Amino acid sequence: MNTAKEWLSFKEMLYGKGASLRVGEREFQIVPAPPSPCRVACPAGVNVKAYVGLIAAGKFVQALEVVRQTNPFPGICGRVCTHPCEKECRRAELDEPVAIRALKRFIADYAVNQPQAALPKDTVKQPQRVAVVGAGPAGLTAANDLIRLGYQVTIFEAQEKPGGMLLWGIPPFRLPRSVIEQEIDSILGLGVEIFTRTKIDEPAQLLKDGYAAVFYAPGCQKSLTLGLALEDELTGVIDALSFLKRAFSGDIKNLLGRVLVIGGGNSAIDAARVAKRLGAEEVWIVYRRSRTEMPADEEEISQAEAEGVRIEYLTQPVEFVYKDGKVTGLKCVRNTLGAPDESGRRKPVPIPDSLFVIGANWVITALGQKVEKDVNQLPVGVFVGGDAASGPATVIDAIASGHRGAKAIHKFISNQDETVAVSEVQLEVQVPVLTAVPKSRVKLGLLAPEKRNIFAEVEAPLTPEQAVQEAERCLRCGFCGECIRCHRTCPKHQVVVQTVDKSDSVIMRIHSLETVLPDNVEELAVELQVNVGRGNETIPAVIQPLVVKVEKELCRGCGRCVEICPHEAISRQVWYSGIQVAVVDNQRCRGCGNCLPVCPSGALQSSFKLAAAVFTGSDGK
Repeated sequence: MNTAKEWLSFKEMLYGKGASLRVGEREFQIVPAPPSPCRVACPAGVNVKAYVGLIAAGKFVQALEVVRQTNPFPGICGRVCTHPCEKECRRAELDEPVAIRALKRFIADYAVNQPQAALPKDTVKQPQRVAVVGAGPAGLTAANDLIRLGYQVTIFEAQEKPGGMLLWGIPPFRLPRSVIEQEIDSILGLGVEIFTRTKIDEPAQLLKDGYAAVFYAPGCQKSLTLGLALEDELTGVIDALSFLKRAFSGDIKNLLGRVLVIGGGNSAIDAARVAKRLGAEEVWIVYRRSRTEMPADEEEISQAEAEGVRIEYLTQPVEFVYKDGKVTGLKCVRNTLGAPDESGRRKPVPIPDSLFVIGANWVITALGQKVEKDVNQLPVGVFVGGDAASGPATVIDAIASGHRGAKAIHKFISNQDETVAVSEVQLEVQVPVLTAVPKSRVKLGLLAPEKRNIFAEVEAPLTPEQAVQEAERCLRCGFCGECIRCHRTCPKHQVVVQTVDKSDSVIMRIHSLETVLPDNVEELAVELQVNVGRGNETIPAVIQPLVVKVEKELCRGCGRCVEICPHEAISRQVWYSGIQVAVVDNQRCRGCGNCLPVCPSGALQSSFKLAAAVFTGSDGK
């Protein structure tokens, strides 16, 4: 088993859809243990556990390679990702989640001078051409995947530069332009062709021009409006996207007086912070709900407040105040919160007789965007992705959409359903599971508010020492199948070893191996010197996660396993009719087997026998 495809075939045999194994008179359903919760939470499926483990081991370049397998924008996401992985980090149950986003930025910055990515020499060139409309994160990701699959890829971008909302919607103090350019260049350097200042109104025409398929991801370029009279006519009223583009291009160089920003998302925060940097004496954000319902990231809200931005909560605009065609203020009412609406947030309800006026020199509306074109009537061969498919979303959501689009196009053209990545199995170094002792999260340095300008990046990077320290806080959740580099300190303790002649299999503990894999091993199947009871042999090793299973029909719910488990991986839950049974949390289970001897009914079983039976073809005895 020496190729990625062979490994994946083995995984499918072991974990495949509806896979089962008959042992004697009984049939077992083979179900994969879930990956680490941080990886599940990532829309792009980045193997967080793998690259954090490599950072903890000081292997920064290798960590970046792991991220790039599923995310072509580590430097960008290391700054502006909404980090859903951190929201699911189980370290938060103890103190604070691991600073995963900051770690991603660190490795991207650390390896900035590494060679650009290149196509593997064995990439099979496909005859078909694929068009990508839109050079935002979704389109660029799809282009990256498609060219790696061998297709000829051409991107059509309406603006003068590629990047989409990365370039025009996110301020440089959050995302430096050099980072965007570098990571886009790494994709274009693979051979992707791009035409800028080229707007495609009819993507179906590209099919007539000879392209086998089109990935249509123009983004959401049309801003939503307040729906108030004269909104499109008054001087000084502008939507956030237009304001940011004009500010970043130098068209708007300074602002005077008071600026009001309407909205509560990250775009509203960005617009307010840019207005402050352009010299506005006062910047107010007007938001119709409370801070609890505000969709902007808490860290962004806090930084805006530190820079002097004022937020008026529970305030709703109802009319523009103007003179001689120029806005001079905004009539508003105070709100209270009622029952939740379709978004799940409490609905703002105007308070009677609460009308008041806020004077303003500028009003910036930041209510979101929508697609300019109806994408529901496009012909077969045009695949819609990014914000055009989902509505305004995050960068990491766009990356995930690009992956899905490339995979769908590849299946459409070739009638094959292959993964875009080389392998679903990532390389990582296992480090010991930390003792459950609180350990403070590394605090990121911030530029002092008085020193901030429109170009200076506010958040400071981690130092190598801080990165290693933060990565070591990871609790190593999930099963060992996410790893392929064995190590004496592996917290999972066990590995399935298959002999060369495939006549039998041996279950061994990592700490009993005579040697461990060298750090520079890259193969998925490796040669490992082990003692299998017949003297030292060189045999290939295959990693198999070992966790405890519960036969609910046999469980008495006595709780002995709960008491003895050193990892708090077992609990008792109601099964039916009030009957309690043991339930194993595969994220916490380390396969140590301490619970097996204390079970009086034989309800607890190790997945060891299933693995052995799959390898040997035996009856599992």
